[in-house]
Amino acid sequence: MPSLLRRIAYRVLLGYRIGRRVKFGIGSALVGRDVQIDDDAEIGLFAVVQGRSIRLGRHSSIGMMSYVSCERIEIGEDARIREQVFVGGPALPESLFKLGNRTIVLQHTNINATKPVVIGDDSGIGGHCLIFTHGAWLNQMDGYPVTYQPVTIGSSVWLPWRVFVMPGATIGSGSVIGANSLVVGEIPPFSLAVGSPAKVIRSAPQFLAVPDAAGRTGMVAVMLVEFERYLAYKDVRITAGDLREYRVGRRTYRMLHLGAGSGPVHLGLRTGDTVLSERPLDERERSSLRTTGVHWLDLSGRTRSRHGSALTEELALFLGRYGIRLPRDG
Repeated sequence: MPSLLRRIAYRVLLGYRIGRRVKFGIGSALVGRDVQIDDDAEIGLFAVVQGRSIRLGRHSSIGMMSYVSCERIEIGEDARIREQVFVGGPALPESLFKLGNRTIVLQHTNINATKPVVIGDDSGIGGHCLIFTHGAWLNQMDGYPVTYQPVTIGSSVWLPWRVFVMPGATIGSGSVIGANSLVVGEIPPFSLAVGSPAKVIRSAPQFLAVPDAAGRTGMVAVMLVEFERYLAYKDVRITAGDLREYRVGRRTYRMLHLGAGSGPVHLGLRTGDTVLSERPLDERERSSLRTTGVHWLDLSGRTRSRHGSALTEELALFLGRYGIRLPRDG
């Protein structure tokens, strides 16, 4: 059934609250009592999402052949579950899988959410990771251990591939876990931990070397060069200037780049243009851009327009390769 008919059927027949432009892949299934899917969310081919309470945020996605089954499912805005991810396990009344805004779970990861699994905003769970909230198989009455404990992973955490997180583990915000590590107990915020079991080998302030203004400007310059090299490879024609133009077929997209020391926006921007700003945009500027229908990506203020053109969305995705993820306006 096409997405349009699926949206109508879910709304009318089942009472689900389905937003605009929500996409359902062929063979996908959505089953729940209390279901809310916000605008522009997507459930991929042959993916299954089932639970008592389901919330999928704006622009979130669940990839092809993934299986997400839990009593309560909360997927944040711009969060992504990639292909062939499994979320499930024996259910309890408190079973919860909560994925923060702009967080991603990569392919072939297995998450047991018998007890709550809560993952904060802007975190990344690499492929083939294992997150378990229970450890039980052999008879407890024979002396074997049985464990049921929640797992909490903070915001801006990175778990590279093949990390195993044990029941009861807590990983503080801003931390990085080495590949192939086993996480037991608590990892403090802003730490680098590696090994089996994972041990903290570096913590803030030594762990992070924050670049100065000149360093950040240089980084953005490299990102833009790489972005335009990527577009040129995709046969996009690029014209340099105060307002850079990107032509795809008969469509032309325009972008204004504001450096860290740039003054107020003064060029004649029009609806559908994009502003990439290295300096924070104040509320007056954002309000003006909203009114005009101009999209923006504010790297320093860490915000972006609620919607975007094809250029805005492509650039936002490309910046994600450098760990830059921006909350949507509104």
